[in-house]
Amino acid sequence: MESLTDSALLVQIKGDSHEAFDVLFERYWKKLYQTAHARLDDDVIAQDVVQEIFIKIWQRRKQLEVHTSVENYLQSAVRFGVISHFRSKKANDLQLQNALERIELLEDSIDSLTDYFALEKTLEDAVNCMPEMLKQVYLLRSENHSVKAIAGQLGLADQTVKNYIAEVSRRLRIIIAEKYPEKHLTYTALLFLLLHK
Repeated sequence: MESLTDSALLVQIKGDSHEAFDVLFERYWKKLYQTAHARLDDDVIAQDVVQEIFIKIWQRRKQLEVHTSVENYLQSAVRFGVISHFRSKKANDLQLQNALERIELLEDSIDSLTDYFALEKTLEDAVNCMPEMLKQVYLLRSENHSVKAIAGQLGLADQTVKNYIAEVSRRLRIIIAEKYPEKHLTYTALLFLLLHK
C-alpha cells in the first residue's frame, strides 16, 4: 500500500480503505503540520487544523474530487483551515478586526474548498506575471516570513520589503475586484490576512 501513488490511494479511500487512509495520513501529516505551525506558531492549534482536514477527507470520501495534485489540495486545505481559525479568533488590532468582520461572509461566499482553490489559482497566476522581486517577496510573506527575515534573505532594506508588499497587495486587489466583483471585499480581507498578519 505504501508504494501506491497519491491518486491510487484516493481511489482506495473512496472504497472505504482505512489502510489507504492511514498511508495518506502518514505521508503528509508532518508536512501539513509544519505549514500550519509556520502560520499559527501554536503546536496544539496546528495539530487541530491538520487533524480536522483528515477527518473531513474521511467523512466526505465518497464525494471527494481532487483536480490538482493531492499535495496541493492538502496544502490549500491547511491554508483555508488557518484562515478559518483567524476568522474565529478575537483580534484586538482594528485593521485585522475589520478584515475578520468581512471574513464572516466566508460562510456564504467560500462554502467549499473549490472556491478557495479558484482564488488561490487567480493569485498565483497574477503573481507569476509580476517582476521577480515582487514575486519573491509575495511567496516568502505568504509562507509567514517576517519583513525582517525577507529583507535579510533578499538583501533588501526592511522599508523596501514593506513597499514591495504594499505594491503586490495593490496589484492583487485590482485583479480581485475585476475578477470577483461580488466577493471582492471578502477576498481582499483574505489577502490582507495573508500579507499583513
